[in-house]
Amino acid sequence: MIQRLKRRVASSATRTRRTFPARLRRLMRRGRPEPPIGPPIFIVGCGHSGTTLLLAILSVHSRLHSLPYETSCATKDDAEMDWFVRRFNEETAAAGKARWIEKTPLHIYELPRLLARFPDARVILMLRDGRDVAASLRARTGDLEDGIRRWLDDNAAGEPFHDHPATFVVKYEDLIATRDQTLRALIEFLEEPFEPTLLTHEAGDFRFYGIFSQAHRVAAEIDELDAPPPSVSGADHRLHRSWQARQPVFDGRGRWQRELDDQELEMVMRLAGAKLAQYGYVADSPA
Repeated sequence: MIQRLKRRVASSATRTRRTFPARLRRLMRRGRPEPPIGPPIFIVGCGHSGTTLLLAILSVHSRLHSLPYETSCATKDDAEMDWFVRRFNEETAAAGKARWIEKTPLHIYELPRLLARFPDARVILMLRDGRDVAASLRARTGDLEDGIRRWLDDNAAGEPFHDHPATFVVKYEDLIATRDQTLRALIEFLEEPFEPTLLTHEAGDFRFYGIFSQAHRVAAEIDELDAPPPSVSGADHRLHRSWQARQPVFDGRGRWQRELDDQELEMVMRLAGAKLAQYGYVADSPA
């Protein structure tokens, strides 16, 4: 599983390198690393854990600019990383904001590099009940076991940073059940003022375009999207995520209870029961 995820990240990096100007890359290597416009914020976590939801919520803050795509920038070489930072800075300044937020779930594997490159960065690590994540991933991929194994692998990569002073762990369930309290604690961690608009993010105009290298091809379709796509899989997945990002927060807790039969639940618990207990989900969720 880990090797497969690394291949996915490497594939994304290759696609971006093909479009990155070689001459600009050579020029950038001669200089110092590009500094961010303000202390950067990274949202990471296993996919389908609420990372896009949190990015959308934070987008309405008057000082925080949510980048509307996933860049996998931490998988790039130093010159490409500088190119992305320049772009992030320019977008943030154009939006009249002070700091940018980058959301790539698989950056959970790149936290050592991110924290070394950006020593004043803040990392928000999203965590969600693995049974719900696996059920959600299956709706997209058709493979329940692959979903729970991905949840285990991704969270194993992030776990060493749970107590890191630059990291704040947000449980999806807390974002739903105690949103005001959870967001106030998060905003305090980010050393920003709390703003009530965070509780009604759907009133904003945030658009999420998916993977950076594909964003320009889907932008018009997403901008015109006024209803959920018919599917959550394949090409419709990015459209569904963008549509969701503009909706009021909905309660996705306990999805597994509706979608997993007894045999499927037994398989999930056999693979992930210990980790679910460690994170408090077996005790907090009905059996």
